[in-house]
Amino acid sequence: MVDKFDWGGAVKFSNCLIVFLCLFGAMAGRDVLAGSKTVLIVYSYSDNLAWTRQCDQGIREELPGDVTIERLYMDTKRISEDEFEERAEAVVKEFEKIQPDLVMLSDDNALRLVGPEIAAHGVPVVYFGINGNPREYFEELPENVTGLIERITLFNWIRLLFEVVPDARSLLVLMDDSTTSDAIVDTAFHGGGGLSVDGKTIVWKEASDWNIWKYSVQESQKDIILMPVYHSLKDEDGRHVPFDKVIAWTSRNSRVPVFAVQDYAVGDDGVVGAFVVAGEEHGRQAGHMAKRILEGTPIKNFMVMIDQQGAYYFNRKQLRRFGLVLPGAMRRMAIFKE
Repeated sequence: MVDKFDWGGAVKFSNCLIVFLCLFGAMAGRDVLAGSKTVLIVYSYSDNLAWTRQCDQGIREELPGDVTIERLYMDTKRISEDEFEERAEAVVKEFEKIQPDLVMLSDDNALRLVGPEIAAHGVPVVYFGINGNPREYFEELPENVTGLIERITLFNWIRLLFEVVPDARSLLVLMDDSTTSDAIVDTAFHGGGGLSVDGKTIVWKEASDWNIWKYSVQESQKDIILMPVYHSLKDEDGRHVPFDKVIAWTSRNSRVPVFAVQDYAVGDDGVVGAFVVAGEEHGRQAGHMAKRILEGTPIKNFMVMIDQQGAYYFNRKQLRRFGLVLPGAMRRMAIFKE
């Protein structure tokens, strides 16, 4: 295993991006194994993101040991959207150089930005971590493409949050302005501005930058804040705001309980709780699908899978801060993080 290529650094030298990519085979995140099969995994985000690392761990546990794994990180939560097209072109060039036997695409941006062109080469494609509808990223979904949808049942989680905060009558779903957020709006809210569930008001907002996010937290009149996506925020100078800073600031400055959908957001200085799709298990499911395809199972035999399995994470300090007591069944299932 050798050091991973620093896409973030490459952004500073975008005119040299192709030169950097020429060195990718020696410098990228790579498991070099003496096998006859090669799998290329294209991650939408950075390898610094816990979700990326968790999925990768699950995939590695599932793929046979004689498979060579190549990785590319598009880092689309930190670079600007103006750079997406250039990054996608660079990934496709590297794909053509590697000529893998199978490609795995992680999360919506990778599928949307490079999925159609890679699939057009006829190579089997397995996607995972997809929040939107995969068909919307292709003119017509190719026969050589299948995968796994990550579907947090947002409104089931919201209903449970109203049990955790029994006096609450309203909830704000606060997100960054990203492809993943758009997918949540489309799938959970069907493109509408808000709705009522069991007599409770639920609205959503996409914050286009860090200042708007902070204003939205401090001025919110809702009783609960749920922040499912917050990784693409940028400050007034266009610099990426680290997600751990977003978590800590939001927790510290919110007058109401804050919840998320990532385990790493929960903590003494983080959010109260989260319902989480387990990244490692999600990766294992995608990796198992890839393994069977490499072994010769026709890709047309695979139905698109929807992963809704998850776990509850809570923090005792944050529960005490807001005077919250978990319902008995949830308390028995909860994982507590400090």
